[in-house]
Amino acid sequence: MLTVGIRAQCTGGITGFPYTEGFEADDGGWVSGGTGNDWAWGTPSKPVITAAGGGAKCWVVGGLTGSAYTNAEASWLQSPCFDFTGLQYPYISMKVFWETEQQFDGANFQYSIDNGASWVTIGNSGFTDCLNKNWYNQNPVTYLSPLTSERQGWSGNKQTTSGSCRGGNGSNGWVTASQVMPGLAGRSGVLFRFTFGAGTICNNYDGFAIDDISIGEAPANEASFTYTCKAGNAVDFTNTSFLCPNSFAWNFGDPASGANNTSTAANPSHIFSGTGEYIVSLTVAGTGNAPSTTTRKVIILSGVTDMLSPADCQTNNGGSLIVSVTGTSAPLTLSWSTSPVQTTTIATNLAAGDYTVLVSGTDVCPITVPGKVETDLSCIGVFFPSGFTPNKDGRNDGFGPVGGVGVITNYTLSVYNRWGERVFYSNNPFEKWNGKVKGQDTDGNVFVWMAEFSLPGKPRELRKGRVVLIR
Repeated sequence: MLTVGIRAQCTGGITGFPYTEGFEADDGGWVSGGTGNDWAWGTPSKPVITAAGGGAKCWVVGGLTGSAYTNAEASWLQSPCFDFTGLQYPYISMKVFWETEQQFDGANFQYSIDNGASWVTIGNSGFTDCLNKNWYNQNPVTYLSPLTSERQGWSGNKQTTSGSCRGGNGSNGWVTASQVMPGLAGRSGVLFRFTFGAGTICNNYDGFAIDDISIGEAPANEASFTYTCKAGNAVDFTNTSFLCPNSFAWNFGDPASGANNTSTAANPSHIFSGTGEYIVSLTVAGTGNAPSTTTRKVIILSGVTDMLSPADCQTNNGGSLIVSVTGTSAPLTLSWSTSPVQTTTIATNLAAGDYTVLVSGTDVCPITVPGKVETDLSCIGVFFPSGFTPNKDGRNDGFGPVGGVGVITNYTLSVYNRWGERVFYSNNPFEKWNGKVKGQDTDGNVFVWMAEFSLPGKPRELRKGRVVLIR
């Protein structure tokens, strides 16, 4: 146990960061003092605190082997001098173990920038985020009062309450406590100390221990975000930054949107003023660590389709559409609603009807562009030949409608022999009678036909006549 009554002036000090001290080789230059001081450096072997937090050695209140600390203790363990001139975001992390009477006895952590003339308690009880963890669990700790008026600290034990000795709330092992210290940025002549206070009864506990102290720059924020494209050039942005920033500065790269070009919301939405490529930036900052900025490109597109050729009115194919996209010169991926899917700027061999093309790409807000193929009405007339020759020479081999077959709807065709028997029927205007009856070739003869169908803009028609099958 070390007791120091006179401290040297805190000038200069440790400037190399990160500073790490595991107290293995020696006591690290940390010194103890105060009323009833029983801090000890070495290897603990106590009923609850059975080992150091890392390695073999640490600092601990109440001796290395005892199971009690001093009555009415008001002691401290003080650090060497630190020079934070080069630190922008000072941050401390350490392992702590507390096993004291709950509420009444315990420890806290302080700093001084006036060579110990005054001390300020660091941190707040119960406040936890990504950087500040396991920092105090009791406010107030009653018997810290001789050393500080800010009596927040670590207090409690793993035992149950026994008589007037209050149990519970112990750490039940080593835990890592961490804290940002923004008020010490750029300071020279910084001292730290742990304080420990106890009453005059119920002191049969292992005490308080510290190990593996690290001081340096706080881990920086890392800005990141995702976005979801909506209709009408609207985009929803989602902040995915870490560690735990609490301020957000968005710039959507869209000055034409005026005051809406920036936002301080964590998860804003923005309606872009037009098509084009926008560089969106997000800067995040925390209370005690470095800010971070990230950028992502967002491409807003618009598109139109034009019909290059209509569908043939006889075959109902041969139509084509072209899509024109504005907003970027970057490569794009196209997907037409055709079967099979076509992926080029021009979709070909289309029947009459409605189509869409999905336009997407890297950093692109996808769009779906509609298009329509019309029927070539120049051949809208429909007629039936008076004869056919089903000899398989590829010419006039079948009987059925010709002309604007592709626009026919509500179609039926029946063919009868001279005895009034129906020898052919179809409701498909593209299907021709091949001159067979019940699968067999029939001799040349005269047949009667009757057809019903509708043409665009006209009432349903009934037509009938004779057709000569020529062998």
